[in-house]
Amino acid sequence: MRSIIAAAAVLVAGAAVAEEPAFLFDALRLPRFKAAWNTLVKDVQPTPDWLLHFNDFDGEAGDLKPVMIGGKPFRLSFVCKPQDCKGHKFEVLFTADGARAWGALGGGDEPPAFFGGPDPAQQEALTKAIRPVAPAN
Repeated sequence: MRSIIAAAAVLVAGAAVAEEPAFLFDALRLPRFKAAWNTLVKDVQPTPDWLLHFNDFDGEAGDLKPVMIGGKPFRLSFVCKPQDCKGHKFEVLFTADGARAWGALGGGDEPPAFFGGPDPAQQEALTKAIRPVAPAN
């Protein structure tokens, strides 16, 4: 009996892990993430062509990383212009459940433009993701 309960627990835990998206394109196949993404991208005006093309999962994107901001869990990823990720990048921050998203468009030396109304702590996280600080020598 214990082995049946243990096996069931492993199956349930495995199913929960399997549902967690690993990459941005995986997340956007889930209705809650896709709805938040669509709402966010509508706010990006003018929308760069490479960002529009990503709606068909055409482009470079990153893994969906868990981050904590203000003691709350979020998921952070990016999409960027093919062959120019450093110069043209869109970072996206989702609530842990994927119901809401905020974004930052930037790259190069330009300050990022924020979308979706991120609060100051979220803006800081998005800015650091677009322009990571180089390690000190």
